[in-house]
Amino acid sequence: MKTPVIVLTVAVAAAAAGAVAFVSADDSVAPTVADRADVANAATAEDSASNAALSAGQPPFKQRLPIAPRIQWNANFGYCGEVSFISAGMMFGQYTSQWTARSLASPGVAQTEESSQLLLGENDLAAASRMRLRAIGFPTTTQRSTPDYLAWVKQQTLGGRPVIIGVYDNMRVLEEPLPGEDEYDHIVPVVGIGSRQPLKANASRYFGTDVVTFSDNGVYDDGGAYPGLFSYRFDQFQKTRAQANAPAGAVYSLRNTPPNYAAAVAGVADTGGVTIPVRLTSNVDNEGVQDQEVMARPPAAKPISLTATVRIPNPAKAYNVYLYDSFAKVPVAGFNAARGKAIRSWRIPAGQRTPWTTTVSTMSNRTQVFRAVPTSAP
Repeated sequence: MKTPVIVLTVAVAAAAAGAVAFVSADDSVAPTVADRADVANAATAEDSASNAALSAGQPPFKQRLPIAPRIQWNANFGYCGEVSFISAGMMFGQYTSQWTARSLASPGVAQTEESSQLLLGENDLAAASRMRLRAIGFPTTTQRSTPDYLAWVKQQTLGGRPVIIGVYDNMRVLEEPLPGEDEYDHIVPVVGIGSRQPLKANASRYFGTDVVTFSDNGVYDDGGAYPGLFSYRFDQFQKTRAQANAPAGAVYSLRNTPPNYAAAVAGVADTGGVTIPVRLTSNVDNEGVQDQEVMARPPAAKPISLTATVRIPNPAKAYNVYLYDSFAKVPVAGFNAARGKAIRSWRIPAGQRTPWTTTVSTMSNRTQVFRAVPTSAP
């Protein structure tokens, strides 16, 4: 595993307020090395066969969200839900530790307790709100079928909203106790959708040949290597609990009947709609290895270097960039009026047409939240 010294890059997209910048959903492009890496999870015989088929016939229409795979802590029942929301949050300009994310999900509960986990369908939306994110849950109580669920995941992803889903583990492949949970074993962030059909015209439609790509948060260890990204056709992804555990079967699958669970992160908490998108990326993918069964306190923090890059959506306007070190300090309105809550701020003058950057240093256990707003906003 890479050394856990982290460098994050912050980027404010050159888009209108609230917009998300992606490759056009209907762009048809030849497979690239990166595309092939998306389906390079040759973990088992079934995964190998699936990936060979995907690589030979890449979906001509695809959209990938700017989310980099990260590696979770496995102590304390696993931090998959926490890392999934951290990954989604980085797409919207904020970073926090897994320990902090769990503290927000289950305030006052010891993290050694199973009930402390950040779980879909339980405390996920409350945790997102405390992280100053806007999230919507999949309507599990009125769900008609798993294809309907996958159509919802597709629609949210194509709308630029990272979707966090619950999947089955192959308990045999991952050497976990059989049979596994009834509804889901693992929580992962979806990073892309592929299709043989134009995406814009079919954003809410289910096709069995559509492809979902997600990060497994580093759970599958292929001889010391972490494939990271896994891709499956919709129709082949859905399995029963017994099928999910088949010897040499796919590493991951989806419960093929209701209930299924998911949450889509729609953006940052901003009641006035004045913020412009902020991006975080990292040159490493972890906070260190924590594979012990019990972790009673957070591990030692590591140095982090953060580089902020701002591309100006409207050169005629000036912008303020704020940095906060606690979610409790992050306003949801009146960002300029509440400038005193930020630990640092920068002004980007009107007329700047080239990207603006700055670098800050902190530690991996500290929350770092960036927000960017026009200077004319409240």
